[in-house]
Amino acid sequence: MLRNKFLKNNLVYLSSISLGGLLGYLFHFTLSHQLSVGQYGEFQTIISLNMILGVVFSAVSYFIIKQSAVFALHNDRDGQAHFLGYVMKKFRYLVLSFSVLFLLFLPVIKNALHLEDYWGIMAVGFSMAIGFYYSFYSNSLQGWNDFVGLSAIGLAIVSIKVASGYLLVIFFPTASVGIWSLVIAAGCGWLITERYFRKKWPMLKNKKVDMRWREKYFSGVNFRKSLLQIMLFSLGLAIVSNVDILIVKNVASAEVAGYYGALSVLGKIVLWLNFSIISVLFPSACAAGYSGQPVQIKTITGSYGFIFLISIPILVAYYFWADFFVRLLFGQPYLVVSANLWLFGVMAFVLSLLTLEANLALARHDYFSSSCLLFLTALILIFSVALLHTDIRAIILAITSSFFSGWVMMLLLNLRHRFKSKKQTVRL
Repeated sequence: MLRNKFLKNNLVYLSSISLGGLLGYLFHFTLSHQLSVGQYGEFQTIISLNMILGVVFSAVSYFIIKQSAVFALHNDRDGQAHFLGYVMKKFRYLVLSFSVLFLLFLPVIKNALHLEDYWGIMAVGFSMAIGFYYSFYSNSLQGWNDFVGLSAIGLAIVSIKVASGYLLVIFFPTASVGIWSLVIAAGCGWLITERYFRKKWPMLKNKKVDMRWREKYFSGVNFRKSLLQIMLFSLGLAIVSNVDILIVKNVASAEVAGYYGALSVLGKIVLWLNFSIISVLFPSACAAGYSGQPVQIKTITGSYGFIFLISIPILVAYYFWADFFVRLLFGQPYLVVSANLWLFGVMAFVLSLLTLEANLALARHDYFSSSCLLFLTALILIFSVALLHTDIRAIILAITSSFFSGWVMMLLLNLRHRFKSKKQTVRL
């Protein structure tokens, strides 16, 4: 069974994501028990801010994975090393521009999100800037389907985050201090990932950089235009995935935001596990898109099968033993809303399906249509929560319905493309 590369990669990465998830929830367990409900709601708000502001760097990650999958398809290791040196040089100005803009907008961000101080926001900026550099290497590994190395590095980084987070909140029990564990983990991740990459893809010293890889694989491709298109897609996906807590923070009380943040963390176990399946599918889909071929049906159905296999048992457990999971991770104060935990699991399950279909559209270079559908989904979500936020159940039902509508739209887009490609093949 393990001779099947797709299946092997899924099992390896799923195992690492599961272990990493346990460590990650240990991190949230530590913070939720050291912080008040209001402070934990603020911590979740800062985390969501980190995800949304990182959309530019997320776009670069998608860009590197897509191009690295092409180098892997041709087994061009030297080309990969040259490509990485090229993009790191080009994108250093992006980091500088982001840093300057981020500093200028600090007061606006603080006031808009009703945060207590600037320290947490500054930690977000530092962690994203540092994490941007190690993502060059980790995204290259993903493009080459090196999920064993990627898994080991990911576990090391999350272990560092848990240890540093524990030490910080023990001495300084505030959200704005605990978030600095992300900066520490990002710095260590950069060092570890770079060393691993240099060992497998040594940069060729004393040699002039060979630019023939661009002529061979990307002739006629405008990298800048491609990056901007991917950036628009990433912005839409980041907003859809993370705007919920920001909206709740603004339309509901700090206590409700804290409850929502806690159950969202538990519910998104489903999403984080399923994201390992999506991460394995994406490089293969990019290679197929580069070759002008649709992704094999068995690969897509296999990914859907894995997602259902992961999600259904967790949803059942959340429905029957919600109090156990909520008490275990967050303690007695959160039990008043534990009956809604299974709904948060359903929300994460539907978001997983939407993310999978969105990634399939991106892999075949369908930037415009997929981006439009993501922004439409985000608008539906925002208006739904603005209208229906009487209690936490109404909020989660509104968000889940929005994700479901987005998944249906994205699925129809991909099916339309597949049927169109099939008809063209028949005609030929």
